[in-house]
Amino acid sequence: MPWMPEDRKRKQMHERRVVEPRYNTTRWRRYRAHYLAINPLCVQCSRAATVVDHVQPVRLGGEFWEPTNHQGLCAACHNSKSGREAHKRITYGK
Repeated sequence: MPWMPEDRKRKQMHERRVVEPRYNTTRWRRYRAHYLAINPLCVQCSRAATVVDHVQPVRLGGEFWEPTNHQGLCAACHNSKSGREAHKRITYGK
């Protein structure tokens, strides 16, 4: 691995992860089950949805409980979307 200053090294995945406490509530688990019962298919590939995804991430200003900010995704599509969001490059104006 190329040398990198200590403050620039990438953090381990478990150190980077921001845990949203609302996901670990009975209210969210019930909402998730209800949402997936109504929207059983992944919006991207039409497989069985297993994840309720926030269209606009909560950490970027998306509303946590707003139903229009939710979509059903299968695990593969959710992981792909989350990966793209995590690795978006910051572009600076010219």
